[in-house]
Amino acid sequence: DFFKTPLLRGALKNMFEKHIGPYLIFGWLLPRFDIFHFFFDGGFLVGTPLRFWEVQLLHWAGKKVIVMPYGSDVAVPSHIRSMVFRQGLMMNYPHLGVDEERTLQQIHYFSRHADFVVGCLFHAETLPRWDLLTTHYYPIDVDAWQPTLAARSLADGKNGSVTIVHTPNHRGAKGTEFLLAACQALQAEGLQINLRLLERVPNSEVKRILIEADILAEQFIIGYGLSAMEGMALGKPVMSNLSDDHYYLVHRLYTGLDECPIVSTSIDRIKENLRMLITNPTLRRELGEAGRAYVLKYHSYTAVGQMWALIYQKIWLNQAIDVTMWHPDRLAKVDGQRPGVRA
Repeated sequence: DFFKTPLLRGALKNMFEKHIGPYLIFGWLLPRFDIFHFFFDGGFLVGTPLRFWEVQLLHWAGKKVIVMPYGSDVAVPSHIRSMVFRQGLMMNYPHLGVDEERTLQQIHYFSRHADFVVGCLFHAETLPRWDLLTTHYYPIDVDAWQPTLAARSLADGKNGSVTIVHTPNHRGAKGTEFLLAACQALQAEGLQINLRLLERVPNSEVKRILIEADILAEQFIIGYGLSAMEGMALGKPVMSNLSDDHYYLVHRLYTGLDECPIVSTSIDRIKENLRMLITNPTLRRELGEAGRAYVLKYHSYTAVGQMWALIYQKIWLNQAIDVTMWHPDRLAKVDGQRPGVRA
């Protein structure tokens, strides 16, 4: 009877997932794929004694490895220059400070052994190496996120209410409290504002509300993310913080960020920039159109696919392609078809 108990089944399931499953999955993948993409917090063998041998094993099998950061996998608070950014992280992710030693070990391991390292926005700050610097390495489906004329509002806060959408997954890291204070101050001045805070809301509902919105107030601590890309694709003016030259001067020089129409908004400029957008529907329309064009150029499947094709051609086909300064306007022309590699 013991062998039929939930306790034993749970123990066997746990043993498989932790001690057997990773090796079986790794063995299944090995003959089927040529290029492996990892984040800095580990690959398929992350929970095993071979976690810091995975890239070497892949190399021995003739495979290539690309590593790219997504956020907390490279977040080392003591290595982050911006104290405001660090405070935002500590408000929502205090464990990052406790886990610094492990995070640094992961960063150094993949930086040393990976065939290609992608750096992006402020996530590059803690990396000792990158082979390409870009804003974002993932695309957005621009056909699924299209602007509609019916959603364009002529309200200016006096003749009608202006809807502002904010989607904080964690308020401290997004600067939500400062947005709330700015909206309350503007309402006290007499402006009609409908602030929609979307937390724990299904993605389909977020999209529906964003389509109907006038302004996307994304994040005010640092950077811009997928939400901003979605807002721009929908033709909405977007507010995010791109003001610190320590992080963004290099991107304006090398990645095309100088063309980005996001209204760069640090914490102390939220009220001022909100007032500007609320009272000027023409400016909202112009910024929305510019945002759509920017997303098409830099964040569409086509644009990001070109970037990855160049990376694959470099590391798999050993073509002499300089991708360190990848930019659609400076895109290297490659003869022939795209490489037929499996990634």
